[in-house]
Amino acid sequence: MKLHQLRAIVAICESGSIQEASRLLHISQPALSKSIKELESELGVPLLVRSNRGITATSYGEHLVRRARLVVEEVRRARDEIETLKGTMDGQVTIGVSPVTPSQQFAACILSYRKRYPKVQLQIHELRPAKLLEGLREGLLDLALTSHPPSRSVEGFEWHELYAQPTTLAVRKGHPLSKARSLAELLDLEWLLPDTLESSLAGRMFEECGVTPPQRILVCASVVLYAELAATTDAVSSWSRRVFDLPVVSGNLDMLSIAERVPGTDISLVCRPPELMTRETQMMVDDILYAFKHPSTLRSPLDNQP
Repeated sequence: MKLHQLRAIVAICESGSIQEASRLLHISQPALSKSIKELESELGVPLLVRSNRGITATSYGEHLVRRARLVVEEVRRARDEIETLKGTMDGQVTIGVSPVTPSQQFAACILSYRKRYPKVQLQIHELRPAKLLEGLREGLLDLALTSHPPSRSVEGFEWHELYAQPTTLAVRKGHPLSKARSLAELLDLEWLLPDTLESSLAGRMFEECGVTPPQRILVCASVVLYAELAATTDAVSSWSRRVFDLPVVSGNLDMLSIAERVPGTDISLVCRPPELMTRETQMMVDDILYAFKHPSTLRSPLDNQP
Protein backbone atom coordinates (compact mmCIF):
# COMPACT_ATOMS: atom_id res chain seq x y z
CA MET A 1 0.00 0.00 0.00
CA LYS A 2 1.24 3.46 -0.91
CA LEU A 3 0.54 6.69 0.92
CA HIS A 4 -1.14 8.33 -2.09
CA GLN A 5 -3.53 5.36 -2.32
CA LEU A 6 -4.50 5.72 1.33
CA ARG A 7 -5.00 9.46 0.90
CA ALA A 8 -7.19 8.72 -2.13
CA ILE A 9 -9.56 6.31 -0.39
CA VAL A 10 -9.88 8.57 2.65
CA ALA A 11 -10.69 11.59 0.48
CA ILE A 12 -13.26 9.67 -1.59
CA CYS A 13 -15.02 8.26 1.47
CA GLU A 14 -15.11 11.61 3.24
CA SER A 15 -16.33 13.56 0.21
CA GLY A 16 -18.60 10.88 -1.26
CA SER A 17 -17.41 11.41 -4.84
CA ILE A 18 -14.33 10.93 -6.97
CA GLN A 19 -14.86 14.35 -8.52
CA GLU A 20 -14.71 16.16 -5.17
CA ALA A 21 -11.82 14.02 -3.93
CA SER A 22 -9.95 14.83 -7.14
CA ARG A 23 -10.41 18.53 -6.50
CA LEU A 24 -9.28 18.26 -2.87
CA LEU A 25 -6.18 16.23 -3.70
CA HIS A 26 -5.32 18.22 -6.86
CA ILE A 27 -5.02 15.12 -9.06
CA SER A 28 -7.04 13.97 -12.05
CA GLN A 29 -10.07 11.69 -11.70
CA PRO A 30 -8.53 8.94 -13.89
CA ALA A 31 -5.40 8.94 -11.71
CA LEU A 32 -7.53 8.73 -8.57
CA SER A 33 -9.58 5.84 -9.95
CA LYS A 34 -6.38 4.06 -10.97
CA SER A 35 -5.00 4.37 -7.40
CA ILE A 36 -8.11 2.73 -5.97
CA LYS A 37 -8.12 -0.06 -8.57
CA GLU A 38 -4.47 -0.83 -7.82
CA LEU A 39 -5.23 -0.90 -4.09
CA GLU A 40 -8.22 -3.21 -4.60
CA SER A 41 -6.09 -5.47 -6.81
CA GLU A 42 -3.34 -5.68 -4.19
CA LEU A 43 -5.76 -6.47 -1.36
CA GLY A 44 -8.00 -8.72 -3.46
CA VAL A 45 -11.26 -7.19 -2.19
CA PRO A 46 -13.65 -4.42 -3.35
CA LEU A 47 -13.20 -1.24 -1.32
CA LEU A 48 -15.77 1.14 -2.83
CA VAL A 49 -19.23 0.77 -4.30
CA ARG A 50 -21.46 3.20 -6.21
CA SER A 51 -25.00 3.73 -4.94
CA ASN A 52 -27.78 6.32 -5.02
CA ARG A 53 -25.95 7.99 -2.12
CA GLY A 54 -22.81 8.39 -4.20
CA ILE A 55 -19.67 6.38 -3.57
CA THR A 56 -19.55 4.52 -0.26
CA ALA A 57 -17.10 2.11 1.32
CA THR A 58 -17.67 -1.63 1.48
CA SER A 59 -17.10 -3.35 4.82
CA TYR A 60 -13.50 -3.95 3.70
CA GLY A 61 -13.19 -0.30 2.75
CA GLU A 62 -14.53 0.91 6.10
CA HIS A 63 -11.90 -1.06 7.98
CA LEU A 64 -9.14 0.20 5.71
CA VAL A 65 -10.28 3.83 5.94
CA ARG A 66 -10.13 3.77 9.74
CA ARG A 67 -6.50 2.67 9.56
CA ALA A 68 -5.72 4.90 6.61
CA ARG A 69 -6.85 8.04 8.45
CA LEU A 70 -4.46 7.23 11.26
CA VAL A 71 -1.58 6.59 8.85
CA VAL A 72 -2.17 9.84 6.93
CA GLU A 73 -2.38 11.85 10.17
CA GLU A 74 0.77 10.26 11.59
CA VAL A 75 2.67 11.13 8.39
CA ARG A 76 1.47 14.73 8.72
CA ARG A 77 2.65 14.81 12.31
CA ALA A 78 6.02 13.37 11.32
CA ARG A 79 6.49 16.11 8.74
CA ASP A 80 5.44 18.76 11.26
CA GLU A 81 7.94 17.38 13.73
CA ILE A 82 10.78 17.48 11.20
CA GLU A 83 9.93 21.11 10.41
CA THR A 84 9.96 21.86 14.12
CA LEU A 85 13.39 20.25 14.53
CA LYS A 86 14.56 22.51 11.72
CA GLY A 87 13.55 25.43 13.91
CA THR A 88 10.10 26.17 12.53
CA MET A 89 7.05 26.25 14.81
CA ASP A 90 4.35 26.37 12.15
CA GLY A 91 2.63 23.00 12.34
CA GLN A 92 -0.95 22.20 13.26
CA VAL A 93 -2.65 21.19 16.51
CA THR A 94 -6.18 19.79 16.39
CA ILE A 95 -8.05 19.88 19.70
CA GLY A 96 -11.35 18.21 20.52
CA VAL A 97 -13.64 19.51 23.27
CA SER A 98 -17.10 18.53 24.43
CA PRO A 99 -19.76 21.23 24.97
CA VAL A 100 -19.07 21.35 28.73
CA THR A 101 -15.27 21.09 28.93
CA PRO A 102 -13.89 24.50 27.87
CA SER A 103 -13.21 26.90 30.72
CA GLN A 104 -11.62 30.28 31.33
CA GLN A 105 -8.26 28.60 31.93
CA PHE A 106 -8.53 26.80 28.60
CA ALA A 107 -9.51 29.97 26.72
CA ALA A 108 -6.66 31.90 28.34
CA CYS A 109 -4.27 29.10 27.46
CA ILE A 110 -5.31 29.22 23.80
CA LEU A 111 -4.81 33.00 23.72
CA SER A 112 -1.37 32.72 25.31
CA TYR A 113 -0.31 29.93 22.93
CA ARG A 114 -1.45 31.95 19.90
CA LYS A 115 0.67 34.90 20.99
CA ARG A 116 3.79 32.78 21.43
CA TYR A 117 3.37 30.60 18.33
CA PRO A 118 1.38 32.68 15.81
CA LYS A 119 2.31 30.44 12.87
CA VAL A 120 0.89 27.26 14.40
CA GLN A 121 -2.55 26.43 13.02
CA LEU A 122 -5.02 25.66 15.80
CA GLN A 123 -8.23 23.79 15.06
CA ILE A 124 -10.82 23.26 17.81
CA HIS A 125 -13.73 20.89 17.22
CA GLU A 126 -16.70 20.49 19.56
CA LEU A 127 -17.90 16.87 19.74
CA ARG A 128 -19.77 14.59 22.11
CA PRO A 129 -17.42 12.66 24.45
CA ALA A 130 -17.73 9.37 22.54
CA LYS A 131 -16.83 11.13 19.28
CA LEU A 132 -13.81 12.71 20.96
CA LEU A 133 -12.42 9.29 21.80
CA GLU A 134 -13.16 8.08 18.28
CA GLY A 135 -11.30 11.08 16.86
CA LEU A 136 -8.27 10.30 19.02
CA ARG A 137 -8.26 6.66 17.95
CA GLU A 138 -8.47 7.57 14.26
CA GLY A 139 -5.78 10.25 14.53
CA LEU A 140 -8.13 13.10 13.63
CA LEU A 141 -7.45 14.81 16.96
CA ASP A 142 -4.08 15.54 18.59
CA LEU A 143 -5.59 15.90 22.04
CA ALA A 144 -8.99 16.19 23.68
CA LEU A 145 -10.65 17.67 26.76
CA THR A 146 -13.33 15.21 27.73
CA SER A 147 -15.76 14.44 30.51
CA HIS A 148 -15.36 10.68 30.04
CA PRO A 149 -13.69 9.16 33.13
CA PRO A 150 -10.33 7.37 32.82
CA SER A 151 -12.11 4.02 33.31
CA ARG A 152 -13.26 4.43 29.70
CA SER A 153 -9.79 5.36 28.53
CA VAL A 154 -8.41 4.68 25.07
CA GLU A 155 -5.50 2.27 24.96
CA GLY A 156 -2.25 3.97 24.06
CA PHE A 157 -3.30 7.42 25.32
CA GLU A 158 -2.47 9.32 28.50
CA TRP A 159 -5.13 10.82 30.79
CA HIS A 160 -4.54 13.92 32.91
CA GLU A 161 -7.35 14.97 35.24
CA LEU A 162 -7.76 18.76 35.14
CA TYR A 163 -10.68 19.67 37.37
CA ALA A 164 -13.98 18.48 38.82
CA GLN A 165 -17.17 19.98 37.45
CA PRO A 166 -20.46 19.93 39.42
CA THR A 167 -23.76 19.08 37.75
CA THR A 168 -27.25 20.31 38.48
CA LEU A 169 -30.83 19.47 37.52
CA ALA A 170 -33.22 22.19 36.39
CA VAL A 171 -36.72 22.91 35.11
CA ARG A 172 -38.21 25.88 33.27
CA LYS A 173 -39.16 29.03 35.16
CA GLY A 174 -42.62 28.67 36.67
CA HIS A 175 -42.57 24.86 36.56
CA PRO A 176 -45.09 23.38 39.06
CA LEU A 177 -42.37 21.12 40.49
CA SER A 178 -39.60 23.70 40.75
CA LYS A 179 -39.65 23.21 44.56
CA ALA A 180 -39.33 19.41 44.37
CA ARG A 181 -37.04 17.95 47.02
CA SER A 182 -36.57 14.35 45.85
CA LEU A 183 -36.09 12.29 42.70
CA ALA A 184 -39.33 10.45 43.40
CA GLU A 185 -41.29 13.63 42.72
CA LEU A 186 -39.72 13.98 39.28
CA LEU A 187 -39.93 10.46 37.89
CA ASP A 188 -43.26 10.94 36.09
CA LEU A 189 -41.88 13.88 34.12
CA GLU A 190 -40.02 13.69 30.84
CA TRP A 191 -36.23 13.99 31.24
CA LEU A 192 -34.00 15.87 28.81
CA LEU A 193 -30.43 14.54 28.62
CA PRO A 194 -27.41 15.40 26.43
CA ASP A 195 -26.39 11.72 26.19
CA THR A 196 -28.08 8.35 26.50
CA LEU A 197 -29.11 7.33 30.01
CA GLU A 198 -26.38 4.67 30.11
CA SER A 199 -23.60 7.17 29.40
CA SER A 200 -25.00 10.21 31.23
CA LEU A 201 -24.45 11.46 34.77
CA ALA A 202 -28.21 11.20 35.33
CA GLY A 203 -27.98 7.46 34.70
CA ARG A 204 -25.22 7.20 37.29
CA MET A 205 -27.34 9.19 39.73
CA PHE A 206 -30.30 6.80 39.43
CA GLU A 207 -27.97 3.83 39.84
CA GLU A 208 -26.24 5.26 42.92
CA CYS A 209 -29.55 6.19 44.52
CA GLY A 210 -31.17 2.84 43.72
CA VAL A 211 -34.03 4.60 41.91
CA THR A 212 -35.73 3.21 38.80
CA PRO A 213 -35.07 5.68 35.92
CA PRO A 214 -37.99 7.58 34.37
CA GLN A 215 -39.79 6.05 31.40
CA ARG A 216 -39.78 9.16 29.23
CA ILE A 217 -36.32 10.35 28.17
CA LEU A 218 -35.42 12.70 25.33
CA VAL A 219 -31.77 12.69 24.25
CA CYS A 220 -30.60 15.86 22.47
CA ALA A 221 -26.95 16.45 21.49
CA SER A 222 -27.58 19.92 20.02
CA VAL A 223 -26.60 22.50 22.62
CA VAL A 224 -28.87 25.26 21.26
CA LEU A 225 -31.90 23.00 20.79
CA TYR A 226 -31.26 21.44 24.20
CA ALA A 227 -31.46 24.87 25.86
CA GLU A 228 -34.62 25.76 23.95
CA LEU A 229 -36.35 22.50 24.88
CA ALA A 230 -35.36 22.90 28.54
CA ALA A 231 -36.83 26.41 28.65
CA THR A 232 -40.07 25.65 26.80
CA THR A 233 -41.13 22.20 28.00
CA ASP A 234 -41.86 20.61 31.38
CA ALA A 235 -38.86 18.29 31.11
CA VAL A 236 -36.22 17.94 33.81
CA SER A 237 -32.84 18.81 32.29
CA SER A 238 -29.28 18.06 33.37
CA TRP A 239 -26.56 20.75 33.21
CA SER A 240 -22.94 21.30 34.05
CA ARG A 241 -22.81 24.23 36.49
CA ARG A 242 -20.48 26.14 34.19
CA VAL A 243 -23.06 26.13 31.39
CA PHE A 244 -26.04 26.58 33.71
CA ASP A 245 -24.51 29.71 35.24
CA LEU A 246 -24.50 31.45 31.86
CA PRO A 247 -27.24 34.13 31.98
CA VAL A 248 -28.81 32.86 28.76
CA VAL A 249 -29.42 29.51 30.50
CA SER A 250 -30.03 30.36 34.17
CA GLY A 251 -32.31 33.23 33.15
CA ASN A 252 -34.82 30.72 31.77
CA LEU A 253 -34.47 27.88 34.27
CA ASP A 254 -34.79 27.13 37.98
CA MET A 255 -32.17 24.96 39.64
CA LEU A 256 -33.60 22.01 41.55
CA SER A 257 -32.50 21.34 45.13
CA ILE A 258 -33.16 17.67 45.77
CA ALA A 259 -31.99 15.53 48.67
CA GLU A 260 -30.16 13.04 46.45
CA ARG A 261 -26.61 13.80 45.33
CA VAL A 262 -26.26 14.75 41.69
CA PRO A 263 -22.90 13.32 40.51
CA GLY A 264 -20.38 15.70 39.03
CA THR A 265 -17.75 14.81 36.47
CA ASP A 266 -13.98 14.99 36.16
CA ILE A 267 -12.67 16.83 33.12
CA SER A 268 -9.52 15.23 31.70
CA LEU A 269 -6.99 15.99 29.00
CA VAL A 270 -6.31 12.97 26.78
CA CYS A 271 -3.27 12.83 24.50
CA ARG A 272 -0.63 10.56 23.01
CA PRO A 273 2.51 9.67 24.95
CA PRO A 274 5.16 12.43 24.65
CA GLU A 275 7.32 10.42 22.24
CA LEU A 276 4.43 10.26 19.74
CA MET A 277 3.42 13.93 19.89
CA THR A 278 4.66 16.70 17.65
CA ARG A 279 6.53 19.47 19.43
CA GLU A 280 3.62 21.87 18.76
CA THR A 281 1.19 19.47 20.43
CA GLN A 282 3.55 18.83 23.34
CA MET A 283 3.85 22.56 23.97
CA MET A 284 0.06 22.88 23.95
CA VAL A 285 -0.34 19.95 26.37
CA ASP A 286 2.28 21.45 28.69
CA ASP A 287 0.51 24.82 28.56
CA ILE A 288 -2.90 23.32 29.39
CA LEU A 289 -1.56 21.25 32.29
CA TYR A 290 0.31 24.25 33.68
CA ALA A 291 -2.72 26.54 33.28
CA PHE A 292 -4.92 24.28 35.39
CA LYS A 293 -2.25 23.81 38.05
CA HIS A 294 -1.49 27.55 38.20
CA PRO A 295 -4.71 29.30 37.11
CA SER A 296 -3.63 32.69 38.45
CA THR A 297 -0.71 32.90 36.00
CA LEU A 298 -2.96 33.18 32.94
CA ARG A 299 -5.53 35.86 32.23
CA SER A 300 -8.86 35.16 30.59
CA PRO A 301 -9.35 36.76 27.15
CA LEU A 302 -12.30 38.58 28.73
CA ASP A 303 -9.90 40.37 31.10
CA ASN A 304 -8.78 42.59 28.23
CA GLN A 305 -12.28 43.78 27.50
CA PRO A 306 -13.25 47.27 28.73
